[in-house]
Amino acid sequence: MNFRDYLTLAGTLAGGTTEAEWRSASSRAYYAAFHVGRVLLLDLRFRVPQADRAHGYLWLRLSNAGHTDTMKAGRRLGQLRRERNWADYDAHRTITRATAIQNVQEAEKIIQALDAAAIEPIRTQITDTMKIYERDVLKDVTWRP
Repeated sequence: MNFRDYLTLAGTLAGGTTEAEWRSASSRAYYAAFHVGRVLLLDLRFRVPQADRAHGYLWLRLSNAGHTDTMKAGRRLGQLRRERNWADYDAHRTITRATAIQNVQEAEKIIQALDAAAIEPIRTQITDTMKIYERDVLKDVTWRP
């Protein structure tokens, strides 16, 4: 499965006419960006944890990657996760078409930044910085040689 297809689906759902579609759009937009980030870190040889632990793992490392656009993408991913949680779990919060469209656009920006981070020299820069961050700050090294 190509999880980037979730972004296409999110765009379609955001154009829908019901709150259920807009909520689903927000959720799919997040998961498109999440999986692009997950694949990037796996490609950089980091051991991304399974299940719910993967979410914080990703935004924390990306937010401390030492490259401005990548760090911004990490912070945006954290915010988009909050939006996804509201859409999936908070029945009292109204999710509008405008919110769904904004979440899809945020996911697109995150994915663009992560795609750029996968290319040299940014790739090496963020890998080296995240390795140091894990070693010195988190005291939890998940990078594999």
